[in-house]
Parts: sequence; structure tokens; C-alpha cells
Amino acid sequence: MTQPAATRGSRLPLILGVGALVGGLWLFLNALGVGVPPFKRLWPLLFVLAGVASLVDWLALSKRASSAGWTLVFVGLGLLGFAFTAGAVDWRRPLDWLPALPTVVGAGLIATWLAEARRSHNNFVAGIVLLALGVLGFGARFDWLARILPSAQVVWALLLLVGGGYLVWRFVARSRE
Repeated sequence: MTQPAATRGSRLPLILGVGALVGGLWLFLNALGVGVPPFKRLWPLLFVLAGVASLVDWLALSKRASSAGWTLVFVGLGLLGFAFTAGAVDWRRPLDWLPALPTVVGAGLIATWLAEARRSHNNFVAGIVLLALGVLGFGARFDWLARILPSAQVVWALLLLVGGGYLVWRFVARSRE
């Protein structure tokens, strides 16, 4: 008897396999003298390929909702990596790039929540909190965004009110069942 697609193994072999194929192709072309870009400019492509592998896993293989979220996280990290390698973002200026991390993870959590047909709201709440933190972080860096965003105190107050209200509502709803 076979296992259902959603419980079969990890997607890690798929991601590693795609990365090994691309790395092998790059090494082979480089050995043949084909003008391939240096790896120090291509390394973010590994994240993008991991995102593509997760997308294939979600759409065609395991149908795991988490693969939809990992797709966004990997592609977001790859795009951030390309921003570093292109010189658009400097490692030594973390206020320029650090807010991208909670933003990308928050978007991945919301994608997972949507892909699982909105069954558990935990991913949604965590995703909204991380997205809000990311936008707040970008607001500290960009004046035009800082002018339209509320203060950090107001945002934290709203996050605590919404999160606390959700937890109380969930507790009351479960206790009535």
C-alpha cells in the first residue's frame, strides 16, 4: 500500500538534486571554456532554484501547503541575494536589507495558510505580524514610507490587540465545542 502524496518523504532531495544539476552544468560549461558568469554572482540562483523545486513539489508532487510558503521564502532570499551581488544593497547597511527577512518569511507563512485552504489561522497571524515588522523596518529606512506609516508604538498596540483578541476568541470558541 502506498502512502498518500502529502506524507511522502522530504522535498530536500528534490531541492538538492536540482542544485546539484545546475552546479554540475555550470562546472561542466566552465571546464569547456564556455563563458559562464562567476559563481560569486550566481549563488543567489540556488535559492531561486530551491523555490522552483518547492513550487514543483507543491503543484505536482506532494501537494504540501508548506511548499507554497517555501517557494516564496526561497525566491525572496534569492532576490535579496541578487540585490547584494548587483551592488544595490550593501551588507554593511543592515537597515537597507534586514527588514526583507521578516517580510519574506511573513509572505511565506501567508502563502502556506492560503495553500492549506485557511484551516489553521496560526500561519496567518504569524505572517501578518512578520509582514508588519518588515514594513515597519523599511519605514525606518525610507522617509516616504515613514511619513505614511503609524508610529511603532501604534503598530505594536494594534498587533497585540489583534493577536490577543484572536487568542481569546479561539479559546472561547474551543471551550464551547
